[in-house]
Amino acid sequence: MEASHEKAQYQREENQKKGVKDDLATQAIDNVMYLRQTKQFYADLERMVRWEMGQPDLWREIVEEYQKLLDQKSEQAARELHEKRVKAWQRQRLKNLILDRVLETAVVVFVIGYLICLMWIISLHRRGRLDTFLS
Repeated sequence: MEASHEKAQYQREENQKKGVKDDLATQAIDNVMYLRQTKQFYADLERMVRWEMGQPDLWREIVEEYQKLLDQKSEQAARELHEKRVKAWQRQRLKNLILDRVLETAVVVFVIGYLICLMWIISLHRRGRLDTFLS
């Protein structure tokens, strides 16, 4: 059951790599059939454990363990997502800090250049050469 579903999934992935368009109807049928088979499998397993084996508490423990594993998996996924977002934020913060430093340096260089030009123009004016420079 699972092997045929995995085989169909693998075939779809191979077709996508080759550029062959996948038939959505076929994919939908495969997914629905796999889901129904899985539900039937678990219903049969529950019936077997509860009634044929006579251990309803075992089924309850199985369901609780399944829920615990599902919770752990979702917590792990949430942790990984959080770590990924924190790392992305840190990278963006570092980029912003570098950009800020570059812009600050550019502004300081511009202001220093502007002040040097002003001082030079003032010195030309004091020496009376400003008119010859402007013409």
